[in-house]
Amino acid sequence: MTGNPLSEPPNRRFLLDESLAPSVAQALKLVGYDFVGIEAVPSGKGAQDPEIIDWCRANGAVWVHADDRAKRQHKVQLQTSGIRTLRIHRPQGRMTAKEQLRILAFVLPLFLERITESPRVRNYRASAANPSAKPSLREEKI
Repeated sequence: MTGNPLSEPPNRRFLLDESLAPSVAQALKLVGYDFVGIEAVPSGKGAQDPEIIDWCRANGAVWVHADDRAKRQHKVQLQTSGIRTLRIHRPQGRMTAKEQLRILAFVLPLFLERITESPRVRNYRASAANPSAKPSLREEKI
């Protein structure tokens, strides 16, 4: 790390769940982001979304996932838990680890900036129209 606060990721914890490739968390950890995988949740692999949401609330973590159903199935818990979510949109439910990493590497600085500027917004969606498109980040209604 350089000591320059603008170039260093803030100390914010992220939980990458099983809907995304574990290698993505490992790669982002290498460049200074505090990423943990599903093994951080007490029941580990196979942990259910309500337990993940509770763990994120207790640990001040952002839930990074690609589960399109989570916002419908756990709407009330997400609204009352106070956690932040960052959902990676996967067209047709599929995306390579390389593409997941590309999108997250691009949007994480934007995400951290936006949560500082708009602390009431709790849920975001990141996506890219195709593997060569610039990734986007937008608020997601729950």
